[in-house]
Amino acid sequence: MWVTPIYDRTQSDIINKTSKSYYNYTDLNRIEEDCDYLAALFNVPITTKTWIRTDFPTPTEMTRIKNNISTVRNAYYTLPVTPTTPNTPFNAYGKANDIEQILNDIKALYDTNAQDVFYAGEVYSGETIGVI
Repeated sequence: MWVTPIYDRTQSDIINKTSKSYYNYTDLNRIEEDCDYLAALFNVPITTKTWIRTDFPTPTEMTRIKNNISTVRNAYYTLPVTPTTPNTPFNAYGKANDIEQILNDIKALYDTNAQDVFYAGEVYSGETIGVI
């Protein structure tokens, strides 16, 4: 299931301690679910985890998430403005934004492309090729 990414965190969120300034298991679950959603669309293998409140994100887990994002990213296209996959640790709001922006951009591009479906003969309808 796709969960709307959050990629608009700012320094002001950190200073004012808004809900976006805290990175916890719900954020990790959103990233895991979105990676899983895209991996299923593109039929690429990744490994995901369902996080619980008491889980601690280890460097190994963060590397796995980074690899999942890279796998999904390499399976499809990205926009010219899509950020590069950040290196671990993901300990800055800019990196957190980049991770979720990547996932959002890939899905948005896929959704746009899925709407551009051509039906038999429709693209060439009325053109002069093959006219009797």
